[in-house]
Amino acid sequence: MLRRWPTSTDWIALAVFAILLLLPLGIGAYPVRIATVIFMWAALAGSWNLLAGYAGAVDLGPVVYHGLGAFVTAALMLKVGLPFLVSAGLAGVVAMAVAFAVGTPTLRLRGAYFAIGTLALAESAKQLALAWDRLTPIPLTGGSAGISLPLSTGYIVFYYVMLALMGGVTVAALWLRHSKFGYGLRAVGENDRLAEASGVDIHRLKRRLYVGSAFVIALTGGTGGYWLSYINAMEAFSASMTFQMVVMTLLGGLGTPFGPVLGAAFLTLVSEFLGTRFVYHYLIAIGVIIVAVSLFAPSGLAGIADLARRRRTQGAA
Repeated sequence: MLRRWPTSTDWIALAVFAILLLLPLGIGAYPVRIATVIFMWAALAGSWNLLAGYAGAVDLGPVVYHGLGAFVTAALMLKVGLPFLVSAGLAGVVAMAVAFAVGTPTLRLRGAYFAIGTLALAESAKQLALAWDRLTPIPLTGGSAGISLPLSTGYIVFYYVMLALMGGVTVAALWLRHSKFGYGLRAVGENDRLAEASGVDIHRLKRRLYVGSAFVIALTGGTGGYWLSYINAMEAFSASMTFQMVVMTLLGGLGTPFGPVLGAAFLTLVSEFLGTRFVYHYLIAIGVIIVAVSLFAPSGLAGIADLARRRRTQGAA
């Protein structure tokens, strides 16, 4: 009989989440900012992990929905005058519609063809955003100069929005472990041709996951843009964001619910620590750390934690 969650690990995660809800009450602004950055990257990496880790589809273009969410949120706030949360939610809906239209043909591609196709899509979206104001009569992206948003009234709202996004993605990953939908995705990830021959509608499963992850990525992009009060197409659609999502997921553990959270926390904290002490060389140190983890812990930080837990259990037995 399969074990259903919540497991002991899930209860620990729930306790940590409860602590995070109260964390801003007892610490200063700087730790809250660092925590918000971790939540943001955990939500982005977790969204990427849903498709790549469970369905085996390596998407190299998630920044399409990050940039789309940022610019649509800004447009609704500046042009229409809608509140931030309403604008971000509508931007997520727009991203879902675009993801459905894009995913319907592209998700039929397999392996490297899908990865290359989504990477080309991301680059095309960036060039379109840079040229939008010059090619259309509707000013929206500000070209290479970008656009500025009104300064927010505080930082607490961004903390809780990013925490909610991270929590939602993590809960979705936990649900996929023992749901019928998740079993179908794992069958697709292990052997999509065999799964299709067995009657699994692999295209519909991957498209549902693709559309859902686009919604979260767009919400994160809109929240991050308003938090920084500045959006630039070169940064909002930057391929480096995609690569950072990939690295964080692989560091934490591909295809695991808590891997992206661990990877985002680890890489953010290490970058913050080394960046303030070794301004010109910290990227080299981070590269060495990433290579070391990849060599000695191919299953990521989540795999190390799971191995330690199993050894404790065996020792107690």
